[in-house]
Amino acid sequence: MSAASEAALGQCEPIQDIESHDSRTNTIKLLGYSRGWLARLEQFFLLIGMLCVMGIGIVITLSILMRTFAVSGIPDEVVIIGDLMVGALTLPLAFVAASRGFICVELFTQALGLRWQLFLNVFTALIGIVAVVPITYAGYLAMVDAFESGSYFFGLLNWPKWPGYTVFFTGYCLFFIRLIDLAIYDSLALLGIIKNPCITLNEGGEV
Repeated sequence: MSAASEAALGQCEPIQDIESHDSRTNTIKLLGYSRGWLARLEQFFLLIGMLCVMGIGIVITLSILMRTFAVSGIPDEVVIIGDLMVGALTLPLAFVAASRGFICVELFTQALGLRWQLFLNVFTALIGIVAVVPITYAGYLAMVDAFESGSYFFGLLNWPKWPGYTVFFTGYCLFFIRLIDLAIYDSLALLGIIKNPCITLNEGGEV
């Protein structure tokens, strides 16, 4: 959402600020605590993704230097960079989703009311879940096959395939969990169970 949407939602309050105080309150509080731990895990994955980006730069730089001043570059550098790129692309997905940081074009949504914007958030999360499920499942099958077969890339290092497949599945699995969380949270906000819903979810866990 843009700054206009944030202004429409007003002061962001903790998820514990809800209308009722029965057993449903404890469930909502548990959701808030779980979202906090999920946000911390996403930040850790984001850090690993940043290290993958740095690793790509280091491998490329060393390879260029070795090709310039030595006989050859780093063995299987293309394979290593490929696995690092998988981590750089997939591990931050859940963090970006939680921050609602995906690229979007807003032409008419800002003219809609708050409830319509919340409805669109729920609809977006559901569409994302439908799209991510087959990708995550395919990643799981590929990861299991890589472990069971012991397949590897042909080269000097015989680099195994399971690290890249594992990183891919892990990143998409967390992305899938975050999309489910967004669908639940935005649905509760749409129904009025959660008052003054937060825009972003990675600012400390009390969301």
